[in-house]
Amino acid sequence: MRVRRFVADTAQEAVARVKRELGDDALILNSRSYKEGGFLGLFGKKRFEVLAAVDENLRRKDLKIREIKTGTGRPAMPGQQENILPELESLRKELGELRRAVESVSKQVSQVPAGEEKAAAPQTKFFFPSFSPVRLLGRPTVVALVGPTGVGKTTTIAKLAANFALFEGKSVGLVTIDTYRIAAVEQLKTYAEILNLPLRVVFTPAEFKQALLELSDKDLILVDTAGRSQKNRKQIRELSQFFNGRRLHETHLVLSTNTKLEDMLEAAEAFQEVSFNRVIFSKLDETSNIDNMLAFLERVQVPLSYLTTGQNVPEDIEVASPDVIKKYIGKEYVHA
Repeated sequence: MRVRRFVADTAQEAVARVKRELGDDALILNSRSYKEGGFLGLFGKKRFEVLAAVDENLRRKDLKIREIKTGTGRPAMPGQQENILPELESLRKELGELRRAVESVSKQVSQVPAGEEKAAAPQTKFFFPSFSPVRLLGRPTVVALVGPTGVGKTTTIAKLAANFALFEGKSVGLVTIDTYRIAAVEQLKTYAEILNLPLRVVFTPAEFKQALLELSDKDLILVDTAGRSQKNRKQIRELSQFFNGRRLHETHLVLSTNTKLEDMLEAAEAFQEVSFNRVIFSKLDETSNIDNMLAFLERVQVPLSYLTTGQNVPEDIEVASPDVIKKYIGKEYVHA
C-alpha cells in the first residue's frame, strides 16, 4: 500500500492530483482544510490537504486482467498466463456462488411447509432490496433529502456533494430550507465554502423557486430540509408546500438504522406527504445489525440509495448494492 499526501489551493485541485498521480483506483483516506502562514493563525492562506493511498499489487493484477480481456499489451508467456487465468476463474466462481446463494434462498422460502411458516416468520430473512442511487437525468437534476430530526441529512448532503463534485467532476449547487436551526445552515455554509460550491438559503416557496432558477446551469442541485417529527403532520405539510409545483427528480427519505421498526414505518407513512421515492439509511456505525432496515425495505418496497457509516466527509457513505448489504448481514459492524 502506497500512501501519499497532496496539498493544493482547492479541494478540486488536490483530488485532481490524486487521480493524475495515483490513478482512479486511489482511496481517499482523509481530507481537511487549513490555513498556512499568517500570524497566530490569522490571515493565513487557505489550503486543502488530501491523504490518499493505492494498492500497487491490486493495480498490477487489475492491469493484467484488463490486458487479457482486451487483448492489449505484450502476449503472456505460458508461465504468466497460468498465473493470471486462475484469478479470472476465481472471480467467475465468486459470481457463480453469489447467484446460487440467492437462488437457493428463494427456493427454500418457496418450499417452507405450511406448518412451519409461523415458526419461520420471526427469523430474519435473507432479503435483497432494490437499489437506485442518484441518477443525473438532465441539467439540473434536483434531489431533496427529507426525514425526521437527528438522522444526519445535512452531513449526508455534504457527502453527496463532495463525491459528485470532486470525484465525478459534476457541477453541484446547494439549497437549504432548514432555516429552523442556525447551526445546520452554518454547517452547510462551511461545507459549501470548502468545496467551492454555491449555496442558496431560502425561507419561502417563492425563494425556493428562485434558487432553482439561479442554479439551473448545474448538473445537480441538492436540497437540504429541516428535520420533521413524523408525529407533526402539520410541519410536514408545510415542507411539502416548498415542493408543490417544483419538479424534484428524486426525494430521498433519510432514516437512522438504530430506529425501531414501528417508528420507521410511521415516518414513511408521514413523509408520503412529500412523495419520497428513495431511502437513505444513516448511522450504520451505531447499530449491531440491519434487521430493522431490511424489514422496513421489504415492507415499504422503496429503492435503497445509500448507506452512511460515520461523520467523516466525504468518505463515510456507500452506494447501496447487493455486495454492500451482504457485507453487513449477520455480522456486527465495527467502524474503523
